[in-house]
Amino acid sequence: MVIFGNLAFWGLILFAIVGLSFQAGRETGASEEAKRHNRIVWQDSKEYQWQHK
Repeated sequence: MVIFGNLAFWGLILFAIVGLSFQAGRETGASEEAKRHNRIVWQDSKEYQWQHK
């Protein structure tokens, strides 16, 4: 019973760490996508020319 309790405790700790890191990564990705989406790309910029080759 003690072994099961110990495994459950450490399993919950690992689950929390993985969940928090996933959430932080998803929020970072969403903010980066929002920045990318709101940018103005002019037709004479190198980025526009690179995307439309």
